[in-house]
Amino acid sequence: MQKRHNNNSSTQTADESTTVSLASSSTGAESLYDDAFDVVAQSSEQSDVSTSSTSGLTVNSTNLAVNSYTEVACATVTLAPSDPSVFPKTMTIDYGAGCTSINGITRKGKLTVTLTGKVRSAGTIISVAFDNYSVNGYTLTGTYSLTPVIVSGGGVNYNVTVTNGSITSPSGAVYTYSGTETFTQTGGIGTSTVTDDIYAITGNFSYSGSGNDNSITGTVTTPLVRSADCPNITSGIIAFTYKTSTAHLISVQAPVIM
Repeated sequence: MQKRHNNNSSTQTADESTTVSLASSSTGAESLYDDAFDVVAQSSEQSDVSTSSTSGLTVNSTNLAVNSYTEVACATVTLAPSDPSVFPKTMTIDYGAGCTSINGITRKGKLTVTLTGKVRSAGTIISVAFDNYSVNGYTLTGTYSLTPVIVSGGGVNYNVTVTNGSITSPSGAVYTYSGTETFTQTGGIGTSTVTDDIYAITGNFSYSGSGNDNSITGTVTTPLVRSADCPNITSGIIAFTYKTSTAHLISVQAPVIM
C-alpha cells in the first residue's frame, strides 16, 4: 500500500495511521459486496437467465469455468417462475451451511435476486437481498442493485449501487458501507459467457465503523481492473478522504484485495 500526506506533524501522522487502517478495511468491504456481482452473474448463466441468446452454450460447457471460481455447484439455485423466459422472476442462490471455492472463498446463506429481465439485457433491474449471507465470515446486509447497459461494440456495462450496507465481522464489529460504481466491460465482449469478462470499475463509496472519527470516503481515480476468473482487483487506485470537517486531506493509493 502506498500513501501520501500533506505534512509531517504528529497530528497528521496519527490521522495518517487511522486513514491507512480505514482504507484497508473499506476496500475489503467493497470487495465483499462486489463478490455478489460475480455470484449473480455466473449463477444467472448457469440458470439460463443471463443473455437473450446462449447459442453454442450448454450447461456442461459453462459449469467447468463457473464452478472453478464461485463454486455455484454447491449452491442450490432456483427460479420462480421456473421458466427462464418468463419475467419478472426471483432467483435464489442458497449456499446453506456454506462451501469453499477452490480459491479459498467461503460463502454461507442465501442471495435473493429479483430480475425484471435477463441479467445481460439492457434496462433489466437487478436487486439483490442478503439472507444470513456471509463471505469468509463477514455477514452482509443491505441492498445491492445492478442495471446493465449495452454499449457500442456489444459490451455490457453495469451501474451498481449499494444502499444501507452493513458488515458484521467475525469478531462482532459492525461497519456501514454505501457506494455507487460503474462496471465497464473491457474483456470478453462478444461472447455469451460471463467467465471471460473483464471490467474496469469507477465510482465512490463511504465506509464507517462505531465511534467518532471512524468514517472515510473513497473515490476511484484510476479504474480498478477485475476479471471474472480472479476474486481480487489486479490494478487501480482509490483516493481516500478522512476527517474533511477539520480540513485534513490524506490520500492513500492502494491495490484492492479481498
